Amino acid sequence: MKKVEFDKEYLELVGNLPDSLEEYQFYLGLKERKIYFNDDIDTTIVNKIVYWIQEWNREDQELNIPVDKRKTIQIYVTSNGGDVVAGFSAIDAIKSSITKIETIGVGCCASMGALLLISGHLRKAYPNTVILIHDGSMSVQSTSKKAKNTMNFYDRLDDRIKKFVVENTSISEELYTEKEDEEWYMFANDEGLSLGIVHEIIS
Repeated sequence: MKKVEFDKEYLELVGNLPDSLEEYQFYLGLKERKIYFNDDIDTTIVNKIVYWIQEWNREDQELNIPVDKRKTIQIYVTSNGGDVVAGFSAIDAIKSSITKIETIGVGCCASMGALLLISGHLRKAYPNTVILIHDGSMSVQSTSKKAKNTMNFYDRLDDRIKKFVVENTSISEELYTEKEDEEWYMFANDEGLSLGIVHEIIS
């Protein structure tokens, strides 16, 4: 097996060898403005995606780099979904980024992972990337009144998800309503492309 030669700058920065090869690969990606996000979506997304988007935008602004000359940020998404509220923090950061952001679907982009893919200014995917869109799931253990408040909030959250998908793809409100109670699976090079979830297929 080939020996891994670790970047000297990395070793100086962290002071020791990485805990895993994945950690080191993530670091190497950052040097090229590439974020490899292959996780369930939770609050760590604020550090893994939101922070770096804000940092690279700040860097470009301080250097007075014209928008069309800025180095594109690429986010490779592999995710089975997760926390919708946390996911929307990443979506807000992506949508508000002045520096162009490409999202690239790899393997599976399910649930909140699919929304993360949809948020890119330019969206790409490999042909056999699986995309899943469905309604949210929840469980409530509380008093009757608090449970009703929670359910009301999640209804509003589902409405936001629907609005986001309809406004950022070719999926009509009628089609979304028809499919929203289903597990809506699709391949990137089929419905994913024809419905405007992705713009390009990587061949």
